[in-house]
Amino acid sequence: MPNRSRTPKQNAVLTEGARIATIIAERAPRIDYTPAMLAEARGFYTPEDIAAVEERYGEFETFFVLTSFIQDFGIDKFASSLTQTLLYRAARRLDKRTFRANPYLAAVKVPETVSLGRFTLTESRYARGELFQYDIPDFRAEYPVPKLGYFPQPVRFPTICEGGVPWMSVCPSEIFSMEAPIREADGASSVLVLGLGLGYYPFMIARHDSVRRITVVERAPEVIRLFRERLLPQFPHREKISLVEADAFDFLGSPEARGYDLCFADLWQGAGDGAPLYARLKEAEARFPAMRFSYWIEDALKFFREG
Repeated sequence: MPNRSRTPKQNAVLTEGARIATIIAERAPRIDYTPAMLAEARGFYTPEDIAAVEERYGEFETFFVLTSFIQDFGIDKFASSLTQTLLYRAARRLDKRTFRANPYLAAVKVPETVSLGRFTLTESRYARGELFQYDIPDFRAEYPVPKLGYFPQPVRFPTICEGGVPWMSVCPSEIFSMEAPIREADGASSVLVLGLGLGYYPFMIARHDSVRRITVVERAPEVIRLFRERLLPQFPHREKISLVEADAFDFLGSPEARGYDLCFADLWQGAGDGAPLYARLKEAEARFPAMRFSYWIEDALKFFREG
């Protein structure tokens, strides 16, 4: 999204990063490598070269995966050396055991696929070596680029689909991008949550001792029913959580919206569809001087609104 207030180099990196993000989203690139292939690749470098690579870019395996992606998918044909260097620095190999140890994933299982109306509760999968964005770009940085990650083994995670299209997943990007909002809820007693999804945010903030009451507003009755019947019984602090079927903006206009310490909004899939909703919610804040507002991917929403 070019902007006259940014330098030509910044706009170029943003444009190239957006193109790379599109390739990730549309093609789900996978680098199908083996330990033998990785060892063979290391053999082309001297120990000094490998040390220099790891000092500059991190572990050699990640360097190998990113290099293969850049070459195999033609990234080097359009991305500048600066963009490529930033991609290497932001890339990360994720650990399956650490991922599965997340409190939500350790407690909540989806043993079978269940459909209700246009919504389906199921599991999604990252293949070994499949590249994805593990977090949103750092939009406060001078040069934001996609943060690419991969697992060296297959990984499954809960997903809810709408019309066959993944709508929300408890995947690395969800976990990393929720870290700040979850921290911000510590100290609040009553929390209003706009948007349910798979209930990751309510699950995590319910672990805070300070949080006593969580009200989740969701307009899709099918999502509420799937959550209430299949997921909520697995929540260790489910007694703190209540569900309201309503449009988020209608609920904010009702007397029931008063009396909360914090309101967290997650009504969007990304910055593109979220920017107009975010603008409406920012206007609504003025009506609640005693309530703090928090938003999923707020930096991205602000960045998108600024153009």
